[in-house]
Amino acid sequence: MRPREEFAGGFSQKVGRILPHSVRQSLWCEALSTLLPSDAAFLIDYCARQARVSAEGKAAYLPLVDFRAVKARVGGARLYSILEMARREDFSACLLLLEDHGPRNAPDRLGPPPDPICENMSLGHRKAAARGVRSPVLERLLKDPDPRVVREALRNPRLREEEVVAIASRRPSPEELFHNLAAAPEWIKRGAVQRAVVFNPYAPVTLVVFLLVCLASQTLDEAANANGLPDAVRWGAREILSWERL
Repeated sequence: MRPREEFAGGFSQKVGRILPHSVRQSLWCEALSTLLPSDAAFLIDYCARQARVSAEGKAAYLPLVDFRAVKARVGGARLYSILEMARREDFSACLLLLEDHGPRNAPDRLGPPPDPICENMSLGHRKAAARGVRSPVLERLLKDPDPRVVREALRNPRLREEEVVAIASRRPSPEELFHNLAAAPEWIKRGAVQRAVVFNPYAPVTLVVFLLVCLASQTLDEAANANGLPDAVRWGAREILSWERL
């Protein structure tokens, strides 16, 4: 085994076995900040492909899905240097993830809460209620258009998967809502939530491309042929499916 593969394999195993998501993400940020850009590009490429073949590999890869948080810690200039090396060495999985896929083609307006009870509550009151006990108010707040309220709801241990899927499927939705989902490790690791984000045309394209790596081949095939999704998403699904034919 070559030194790069040995290191990347050890990194994937180590990160995949560490339980707290925050620690996994910190290890990624440290690696991307300190490795040679070419080695960092290889590491991303290797771990993305490993996420397709093992549960441990997917667990190691998942912290990258919240790429906005990773970018804030690692820095755009550093990530660009990694992208440049991925181009030079033709690390196609790394290229797929780090290339600029453009902005989402969707408005980003906030309307009033759709429920008259919630409309009369202050933002602070709505955020506190979103963290609180199960109640008719909490269920109404899950439809709140303000992503700050939804962010608090996603931290509520009383939430159910079907409710999070409904949040991820909501159309239209502001971009921040999807970043809040990506930053909620308990939910974004779930296949049903990942699928809901991927097939929502309002989701940021970069986030969707990172999530494509986690999807089953049958779902990728569906995404590759979905006319309502951006071209970059459909192309990305086909690219990931091609890894399995190598």
